[in-house]
Amino acid sequence: MSQKIEHRGVVDSIDDRVVRVRIMQSSACASCRVAAHCNLSEQKLKVVDVPIANVRWWPAIGDEVTVAASSRMGSLAVVLAFVLPFLVMVGVVFAVGRITDSEPVMALCGLASLIPYYIILYACRKKVGESIAFELINHS
Repeated sequence: MSQKIEHRGVVDSIDDRVVRVRIMQSSACASCRVAAHCNLSEQKLKVVDVPIANVRWWPAIGDEVTVAASSRMGSLAVVLAFVLPFLVMVGVVFAVGRITDSEPVMALCGLASLIPYYIILYACRKKVGESIAFELINHS
């Protein structure tokens, strides 16, 4: 059984393709008693698009809902956003290091290798979005 990553939110808008849900994403220390006096706690308002196909009931604007995704989807997002770019960058640095001994050139090539990676990732955003989809859970 796969675990779910869940966030509570409020339905912001509904159209023919997606339900938009506002969620308050907070850091782990935001629930701490001294978080109000600490500059480390962080909260961000996010809007999540949930495809209509993943909604088993029809919510109304203003309904409190839970947005859920499997932990496998979260892992895929981490791999695409952090692990693969790191591997690309390190691979390019080592490859350029075999060609030249100039560390500034190695560093610039490593950083420059991320530009095509993120352009390709952006171009494939619809396909990635299909594999990373959220579902809505009713609170009533």
